[in-house]
Amino acid sequence: MFQRLLNPVDRNRKDTEPCEEVEDGQPHNPYTEILVLQYHNDIVRLLLQINDKRFVSAGDDNIAVIWDVQYGRHVATLIGHTLPITSLLLLPRVEENNDSCIVTGSSDKHIRIWSAETGECLADLTVHESSIRCLLLINQEIFCAGGNSVSLWNRNGKLLDLIKNSAAEDIHLMITIKNDRLITAADRDLVVYKLNLDKMLPKLEKIDHIQSHFEAIQSLTPISSSCFATGSVDGMILLWTSSNLQQTKVLHEVPEDKSDVKRFSYNVQSLVCVQERYLFAAVGCGFYAFDIASDKGKLVIRKKTAHLSKITCLGFTCEGEILATCSEDRCMRLWGRKPSSDPWKADRAITTIERFTGLQSHELLNLAQNSVWEPSLLGECCAHGGPIQGFLDFEYESIVTCGSDNIVIIWKNSEMQKVRRNQAVQKLLLNADGIV
Repeated sequence: MFQRLLNPVDRNRKDTEPCEEVEDGQPHNPYTEILVLQYHNDIVRLLLQINDKRFVSAGDDNIAVIWDVQYGRHVATLIGHTLPITSLLLLPRVEENNDSCIVTGSSDKHIRIWSAETGECLADLTVHESSIRCLLLINQEIFCAGGNSVSLWNRNGKLLDLIKNSAAEDIHLMITIKNDRLITAADRDLVVYKLNLDKMLPKLEKIDHIQSHFEAIQSLTPISSSCFATGSVDGMILLWTSSNLQQTKVLHEVPEDKSDVKRFSYNVQSLVCVQERYLFAAVGCGFYAFDIASDKGKLVIRKKTAHLSKITCLGFTCEGEILATCSEDRCMRLWGRKPSSDPWKADRAITTIERFTGLQSHELLNLAQNSVWEPSLLGECCAHGGPIQGFLDFEYESIVTCGSDNIVIIWKNSEMQKVRRNQAVQKLLLNADGIV
């Protein structure tokens, strides 16, 4: 209720639906214990998982911090950038004697490579002439950086190739698709490059420039080997073929009569695909899911007003049982189906969508012919003092969020924590001399 007073819904909007309130006591919320991590002194925008025990946070205070997720212990601080860190990337370990590495890109035009074990800076790369906006892992040995140029690097920090960006704006999103092609988003345009990954002389070659949306692209995500999707401020979600880069479907169209509603109501902030079939989209303060295997990309799941303000990111946790949505209203909300009275039906759920909805794919599609399935609000995690910028999923163990309040929060699964504490007590009792 306190959040509702701070962020009142505009009652004059015709598309407004009541924002669901969480059940007293939150009996279906597994994440009820928290660790508040305070080390940053400015907005924390980025989170990156290193392994099942560690993660790194970064933001506008020019540093990145490595944390232990179980105890919230500070492990190392990556100091070297002079302006905000804008992107994070993990280079996985390739040999037993090699450590995994963290790559950071910054507004100071530098790319730095760090040891994920010690936090030592291993390389400082300085060929870009403006901010580094995004980083992308190409394979275990090569990564790509985007901004006013596209650069290709090996994990040792050697520049393999660099091409000046042909678009008017900086590249801020990148994905790879089949046939060794790199798709980049620069404002409203898509710029396509060919990746020649010859071991002797890896190269980049620009092959296409597509004017795709009316306004800036905010999400670019692969769906399968045959297609990918883009989401934009213009409210459009476009599906593209990977083979010929042609637009095939429009999954969310802005109503023609939108003069009397707030623009962010149709702003596509985030896209997540599961099972190479269901595309989840954060649109304004709600979220939608489309079955792209159907002829017209049928809308099958909808929560029109999931938050009191714009959703910043979304993703699945608990092996697909729960969808987590983070918002500018300072809350993370957990969505799914309440525990079934039929345990046999719950146990037979195999896929993410079955665990989330309790329905098989054909049942969900049949339901969508007459109505749209709506998830239930299972829980609400409110402890941030500003908009939530991102989150990490550690499955049943915990969820990590970061925000504009300069803090990182680890939301712990209370049942798992009880198990951990019981195990710790049993270990102490077994190791104590003369105590049974």
